[in-house]
Amino acid sequence: MKIGEFAERTALSKDTIRYYEKIELLQPDLQNKQRVYNEEDVVKIETIVKLKQNGFSLQEIQMLFDWSINMDKDKEMTKDEIEKLLLLREVFQTKYKEMLQKEEQIKQIKQVLLRADHKLEQLLEKNINKGAFK
Repeated sequence: MKIGEFAERTALSKDTIRYYEKIELLQPDLQNKQRVYNEEDVVKIETIVKLKQNGFSLQEIQMLFDWSINMDKDKEMTKDEIEKLLLLREVFQTKYKEMLQKEEQIKQIKQVLLRADHKLEQLLEKNINKGAFK
């Protein structure tokens, strides 16, 4: 699919898609000097959007993609590769802790909303039963 269809399918602007290409998050095929996107690109964009929505920067997303593409568990790593892996692990651990905090905040907000709904329900029942709603 061409960029217009891809933009529509992913709900992203063409400019955003081009920017992701520029920073090498996306690498579509080129056919006759035109970008051609496939289903893997759609999945990749969906992943990028979900990660961004959950607090990952584009740089962190790029690190994750680079790691997942270049991972070879049998390869002996250089000192630089080990340092990058340690940094990536630190990023993941930090993000995991942030997710746990968000999860706890969401649980607390859900409780507040449930209590408010219960109070509203009681107030409505009281007023409806008294005939205030005719």
